[in-house]
Amino acid sequence: MDLAKEKKAIANNIRKYGWHCLHVFAKEQGGSPFTYTIGLTESYGVPEIMVFGLPAERGHGVLSACAHLIKEGHRFETDMPDDNVLQGGYKVIFKMAKPQSFEYYFGTAMRYYGDKPFEAMVMFIPDKHHHFPGN
Repeated sequence: MDLAKEKKAIANNIRKYGWHCLHVFAKEQGGSPFTYTIGLTESYGVPEIMVFGLPAERGHGVLSACAHLIKEGHRFETDMPDDNVLQGGYKVIFKMAKPQSFEYYFGTAMRYYGDKPFEAMVMFIPDKHHHFPGN
């Protein structure tokens, strides 16, 4: 898809839904798939959100829940467990994405926003025992 068509498709989703969802299959790079938003900054003035390791449909569902909460006025804080996204008493944690990682992970968002600055958060989801990666 050329850049103009890509930007138009993203802009149409942002206009219609308030955000756009992008799933990246990182297998050729040896990495885990990831899904992220484009447009939360434009629509609601909040950081974009990324989640790793989920299939496309599930990643979209989790980010859709986040977008709905944001639209209703909820704001996610970094390093604070949040029990509003998932059911069953599971809490997620958000960490700010490092700007030096944007080129690798947020290429499409960078092309969409151009010179407009944006921030992004990574959402960490616990395992079935409510433990986060690294704990």
